Amino acid sequence: MQRVVFFFFFILSSFGLWAQNSTPIEVYIKQGKDSTLIRNNTIKIKKFPFELVFVFHDPEEFSGVFVNTSYTKDYFKLSPSETIPDLSYLPQKVYSEHKYNPNKELKVNPEFFQYFGYNPKSYWNKFDRIIKEGDKIIAYRKVHRFNLVEEGIITEIDQMRFPVFMIFEIIRKRNSFSNDEVSRVNLKIRF
Repeated sequence: MQRVVFFFFFILSSFGLWAQNSTPIEVYIKQGKDSTLIRNNTIKIKKFPFELVFVFHDPEEFSGVFVNTSYTKDYFKLSPSETIPDLSYLPQKVYSEHKYNPNKELKVNPEFFQYFGYNPKSYWNKFDRIIKEGDKIIAYRKVHRFNLVEEGIITEIDQMRFPVFMIFEIIRKRNSFSNDEVSRVNLKIRF
C-alpha cells in the first residue's frame, strides 16, 4: 500500500513540475506526416521542405515568438540561466517582413531575429495558415530555403551541407526599456 501511495504522489508531483515548466507557445517541426515537439534538442531531417508549427496556448497574452537561425552557436550555447544578449532590444533586432511568408524561407544571421506572430484583430500574421481550436491558435510556417543574409545567398534545403542552430524566444515587455524572458527553446537541425 505504501508503494501505491508513493507512486501516486510521485505522479502528481511530476505533473505539477511539468505544468510549472510548460511554455505558452509550443513549437513543432513537421516534415511529411511526422512532427516533433522541440525541447532543446537536435533533430535530423531529410533534405526537403518542412513546416514550423506553433501552438499558442494563451494567444491573448503571447501572440508571437522571436526566432534566430544561425550557423554559429552564439545564442544556442547559452545555458538556460543565462540571459540572451540585448534582450531589451530584441524587437529592434527583427527583420522586416511585410507579407505572410512569400519566400518560404528562414533568414540566417548570428545576431538578428525573425518575429513569427499574428494579430487576430487585424488579421495580420507571419504564417502560411492559422487554425483556431478552442482557446488555442495553431499556426504553420513553411520553410523551403535558407536566406544567408550576410552572404547574400539563398540556399535550398536540398543543398544544405551543415547544421543550423535556432532559438525560439518568448518575451514579456516590462516597460519601454526592458523585456523579461518567458521561455526559450533551442534547436539544432542536421540534414
